Amino acid sequence: MKIEINGKDYTASLDAVTPLMIERRLNKPTVCRMKVCLPEDGSVDLPQRNQAVAVVGDDGTIYFTGYLAVAPMAEFAGQSLRGEKFRYALQAISDELLLDQLGMASSSSAAGSSAAAILKQLVVHAGASSLSTSGVQSASVVSSFSSHAGSVWSQSAAALANSTRSSYRVLSGDVALTSIPVVVHDLDQTAGTLALDKLQFVQSEMRALANDVTVCGKHEAVAYVTEYFEGDGATKEFALSAAPYLTASTSKVVIDELFNESSLNTKQWSGTGGCWSIGDQGLAIAGGSGEDGTSVLEWLDSIELGGTLLLEATGVTLSAGSSGTVLAFSAGSHMQSACVAGFAVSNSGSNVVLQPLVEGALSGTAYTLSSAQQYALRIRVHCPEQERQRAVYLSWGDAGALSAGGDKIAAGGWIQMEVQPYVNGIGATPVTLFDGAVSTLAPSCNVLAASSLNMNGTMRSLTLRDFGSVWVQTSIAGASASTNRLGVSSENSECHVEAPGKVVFYSGYAPASGAQVAVSYRTTGRAVGRAVNAASQSELAAAGLPTEVAWTGSVTSPEARSSADCRNAASVMVQAAASASALWRGSYAATQFAFESDVWPGDALELKIAALDLDAQMVVRTVRLSYAASSPDVVHYLMDFANDWAEDLAIKTSTTVPEDAWLPATASPTLLSNLTSLSVTALSGSTVAVDAGIDPPTGGGFEIRRRDFSFMAGEDAGLVMRSTTRAFSFAREMANDRFYIRMYDGSTPPNYSEFSTALFINLPLGS
Repeated sequence: MKIEINGKDYTASLDAVTPLMIERRLNKPTVCRMKVCLPEDGSVDLPQRNQAVAVVGDDGTIYFTGYLAVAPMAEFAGQSLRGEKFRYALQAISDELLLDQLGMASSSSAAGSSAAAILKQLVVHAGASSLSTSGVQSASVVSSFSSHAGSVWSQSAAALANSTRSSYRVLSGDVALTSIPVVVHDLDQTAGTLALDKLQFVQSEMRALANDVTVCGKHEAVAYVTEYFEGDGATKEFALSAAPYLTASTSKVVIDELFNESSLNTKQWSGTGGCWSIGDQGLAIAGGSGEDGTSVLEWLDSIELGGTLLLEATGVTLSAGSSGTVLAFSAGSHMQSACVAGFAVSNSGSNVVLQPLVEGALSGTAYTLSSAQQYALRIRVHCPEQERQRAVYLSWGDAGALSAGGDKIAAGGWIQMEVQPYVNGIGATPVTLFDGAVSTLAPSCNVLAASSLNMNGTMRSLTLRDFGSVWVQTSIAGASASTNRLGVSSENSECHVEAPGKVVFYSGYAPASGAQVAVSYRTTGRAVGRAVNAASQSELAAAGLPTEVAWTGSVTSPEARSSADCRNAASVMVQAAASASALWRGSYAATQFAFESDVWPGDALELKIAALDLDAQMVVRTVRLSYAASSPDVVHYLMDFANDWAEDLAIKTSTTVPEDAWLPATASPTLLSNLTSLSVTALSGSTVAVDAGIDPPTGGGFEIRRRDFSFMAGEDAGLVMRSTTRAFSFAREMANDRFYIRMYDGSTPPNYSEFSTALFINLPLGS
């Protein structure tokens, strides 16, 4: 064994009384502890904090690399001919210690990013330039991930690795991320590779076997509501009939870039093409490659296009001759053809022309800029779906790997784009260049400050805000609806939303008399899902035992943001929880000679014990290595192992059940499509006419009720009507009507849409 500290050999200084200890824990920094006695000839110095440490076996196995985390601690060891003798206790932390000391920029990567891509970005967010990420391999897709300012790198890396059933490791300057099991070590009693006297099983104290699992998650967006009001020219506040879905991130500033540092912040931005710098006016853009999509300044983290977002750039100036794209949501590539929403910059004679770029095509109204003025550019995007990609839930059962989720949620939405000129620092009235619906919105996008063909200009700031699920539109006398600018008054917005549910218009923007205000939003409910393992219940019944073994709790990671996530988590958990090996956990002791390779947490032990009829794979959670000076090397391992149900791995759970969870949930329900394309074709004081946006299923149709979550076959007082045609109308009954609509099929009993499309009408009755 060779022990090297700060490039010098300390092997001979290892204290013979106390073994060297290395503790490896799954997705946590590795700790190495040892004691050294310095030679009296002074051939090696007393080690110092932050010096590099490496422990390498005689066969070349790298057991540990890292850095001394604290100053050595002296312990009196006795007297020598030259006086008092001391041994020094050393404690080193693996290579991520330096990453943790750097601090991290906050990040939010979501919808469509792989775990490998996010981990590489975390290294960039930490500003580490000396580490290699060539060992980052996990292809697992992540629905939603964020690291907060102040968190350390190893905590963020652990959260990411755990949620994707992966193991991260930093060794010899290389960052690795690999799906579990990383390596499978065969321990077979028959083959003589398993020592039964070194194996110990322990009973799980966490939970029992389960075949009926109910999972609770976060609050989710439920009914798709459009609520109508009538303006009178004076009223500025409109109380909503239900509390809109407002998450903890509502009004959250996702990006807040002032471009006021000495140089571009490479922890947050990626710039290509060499035309970006920071100056007195903020971001300075000078030149470009002339080729679309090659000179780009991009925010490192992807953005989920769900709910209502406002992307704004202020202090924008563009000189004559500029061309390219400025302020954009881009999906798939950086070229204009992949632009979901952005501003195309082109020339018309000596003028610079700005025009909306929507779904890769020029749209809306062109606007001529003055090179002597500054401008604010804003893009508002609204998607009724808050979650654009389901979380992935991973586990392990008797049949091997288990997984569910990860599917993308297709959705359309609405885009509004505007430009606001500033004259002598005073903002003029914003000019809307585009305001319209789009049939398809990408689940996630990257934010581009600019993509330059040949651009010369500046940008003072760039911000991105999340406003929850609300979108406000106004129409007058049957004219096409126009979008009301949602945001804070400093952005020259027209209105904002206050909790628990009120739309407030700013002074000067109260809806005109007779104007019809339509507020689109989602209501709020608790995400719940349930799954049953029928095969397990049948086996118990055949054995004469009680058939139902229930577990109810919450999933904390990956976040269950919807009932669909909860159902996916429950479907995986109920298979793992009812497995024959569901509660196996224990420990195993051996030396390195029992294994073909070094053992790390995230590896698996394939235990084969004929006497117990056991053939099961257990995930190693902790490895404790000890070494006392010996020749040849003898490294002792003590490993703790457990499977996914005995000890949480990729799916983190809690026994807490929220008070607002609606239980019992239906197990694995058959759900029809939500009526997200339903539109009101006519609205009067007496009737409502709608187009469901989809043809009815065979034997079914559309059911309208006055109360949500009460859909069922038969006639009762809450039923308004059923229609078997796509277009239908129904009568209004009061000045504050509430209608909930779902699709149903011909099953007995019928299946319904998961969520209602709701129409709340606060308009006078009349002819």
